[in-house]
Amino acid sequence: MNARYKATLLALVLYMGVASATAVTSMASAIATGLCYFRVLVTGVLPTLSLILFLFAGLAYAAGQAFGAETKAKAQGWAMSLLVGGIIGIVLAVLAPVLVEIFISMSMGGMVTPAC
Repeated sequence: MNARYKATLLALVLYMGVASATAVTSMASAIATGLCYFRVLVTGVLPTLSLILFLFAGLAYAAGQAFGAETKAKAQGWAMSLLVGGIIGIVLAVLAPVLVEIFISMSMGGMVTPAC
């Protein structure tokens, strides 16, 4: 009876391991798919938003030149903030594919994954 109990317990543990491994693989592939969609979104939207930020930075700088010293300084501060935001957006758009590939390989446990 004791050996039979141990064999049943061992079979149950092995089955649970296989079932959990399947669930982990399914979850990892779902994460990889979500990251691929995120990469497509980032590489499609961020360059456009960065361009808009660059245009607004130029408009803010140009508009500030027509006013007094205090307003001119504020406008230059706004323009610099917009410019930095646009640069960060471009950097993120360029690095997004690399970062997504790193995160996908981490989520898949180093297994080879298909390209997005």
